[in-house]
Amino acid sequence: MSEISLKLAAFEGPLDLLMHLIEREKVDIYDIPIVEITEQYISYLRNLSEFDMETASEFLVMAATLLQIKSRMLLPKEENADEEEEVDPRQQLVEMLVEYRRIKRVAKELFYLKEEADRYVAREPMFANLVERSLPRYSVEELLKAVAGMVNADERPAAFIEPQAFSVQEKMADILERLQRMPNGFLLNELFQSGKAGEKVAAFLGVLELLKLGLVRISQTQAFAPIYIFRKQGEERHES
Repeated sequence: MSEISLKLAAFEGPLDLLMHLIEREKVDIYDIPIVEITEQYISYLRNLSEFDMETASEFLVMAATLLQIKSRMLLPKEENADEEEEVDPRQQLVEMLVEYRRIKRVAKELFYLKEEADRYVAREPMFANLVERSLPRYSVEELLKAVAGMVNADERPAAFIEPQAFSVQEKMADILERLQRMPNGFLLNELFQSGKAGEKVAAFLGVLELLKLGLVRISQTQAFAPIYIFRKQGEERHES
């Protein structure tokens, strides 16, 4: 029988050592040659270069268990028809090894999944630091009073609809003429910094119409960043 010389630290426990011996000898786990395996197990313990009693205590317990099973296997069997068939002394050990093998297989799969997960880095979701605030409920009457309070005395009533005094086509021409002078574009917000509400609405509609016609483009580097408007080149319009 071949001698083995390994370190105790190479195995996680006595069951790990037994599985190594069984797999090395290529024996059936359900029909363990207990005599040979026990001798190899004891030989392994004897060849340890370092013997830490605290670490090796469970290995010694398993050695005692193997010797007990070995002695029971070597005893002659009493044939008695009236008694039930004797349970195989190796049965409990086999059940432990089968369960240990299953756990080792699952642990290996979990380790592989962890390695796969470590390849990805999760970022904090957008708006994660925003604090949700509960707003009080207001009646329609209170909202109407608030709107009325925003209107100055020299302004027309909110119910009065002012006729449109600004042409969307004229705003479109103004925007294109401004982009002709500024080929690097300008801030979209500059179109709405002055003028009356109707003029701002006409400018906004003009931008939408120019975007629809493919004459301009807008750009934003990230969420909530300033928005810029540029004039499209001829080749870009053909692509769109």
